[in-house]
Amino acid sequence: MKDIATSTGRVGNYANLEIDGVFKEYSLESKSRKKLPKWLVHGLVDQAIKASKKFCNNPLLVLRSSGLPQNYRTWHMITPERHAELLDCEQRVEAAEADQDLMIKKFDDDYANAVEFYAERDAKKGTRLPKVKDLSHTIKIDDGWDDD
Repeated sequence: MKDIATSTGRVGNYANLEIDGVFKEYSLESKSRKKLPKWLVHGLVDQAIKASKKFCNNPLLVLRSSGLPQNYRTWHMITPERHAELLDCEQRVEAAEADQDLMIKKFDDDYANAVEFYAERDAKKGTRLPKVKDLSHTIKIDDGWDDD
């Protein structure tokens, strides 16, 4: 959402929406000014909330001020509930990724242990696992289409 604030205001021919953008999850109002007076910010918050109620989504206010330091020029304001929802989603994704990483590591460890076990067993018995013959060139696959 970097630099989502526009210099021209309304997008396209939809000025009658009274909001800068409408998305599935958000109603967007954005302002880009050198200085952002408090009265303007409060009015924008009300405008974003009104639009979000109209479109049944979350309000999003983007403020951009060139008078702020480079790293803090753009701010995104969302409701505490939406923020909590996004944080919860992030935590669930991180937990799922950690579980997946753990399963992959366990599989890799199990595979390595199995290879080592069979190698040791075969060395003790003086036998070796037979090589698997590559039969891929002899197998014909039926694609379901009649060629005749």
